[in-house]
Amino acid sequence: MTKLTCLCGMVLALLAAPASATTLSFAAPAPAVQVGDTFTLDVLVADAPDLYAFQFDIAFDPAIVQATTVLEGDFLSAGGRATFFLPGTIDNSAGTVSFTANTLAGPGPGVSGDGLVVHLSFHALAVGQSSLSFGNVVLLDSALMELASTHMGGAISVASVPEPASVVLFGIGLAALTAGARRRGRHTLPNPDRT
Repeated sequence: MTKLTCLCGMVLALLAAPASATTLSFAAPAPAVQVGDTFTLDVLVADAPDLYAFQFDIAFDPAIVQATTVLEGDFLSAGGRATFFLPGTIDNSAGTVSFTANTLAGPGPGVSGDGLVVHLSFHALAVGQSSLSFGNVVLLDSALMELASTHMGGAISVASVPEPASVVLFGIGLAALTAGARRRGRHTLPNPDRT
């Protein structure tokens, strides 16, 4: 009887286990973002079952980076129907992109799987690291029921523009001196001792 109770308990635990949550995350930008660069950062969705619509906010450090554009990714449109995309509002003083949203048009199933939901473009202002986070996340299925979700923050590291190595500067200086010496050698005055 004890083995049967144990087996029933395990089956009930497996049936009660929640389905995997849909995940939003940031794809890492190019590893060498430098001051002055403009770069794209993608927002990805994973394990989406029947995603029909979404909305979210993004926060960043406005002293390090500034958002420039928000463009629709191809995940929802891969469902073969029209979409209605709202890029949201960029506020570079507060360091936010608010109310980015997208939905499929008309009735029908949502899109399942993994993919790209939004392209964000940023301009790197200063050396440092900007954390990235999601807020006000809502993911809906085709019955307009909220999907269980998790969201993973990220970070953007901005490095200074590398300065030329001192060896390169030394080589440039040496080449300039050599070129100057050659020019002076061509324009020498006649020697009065020669007859």
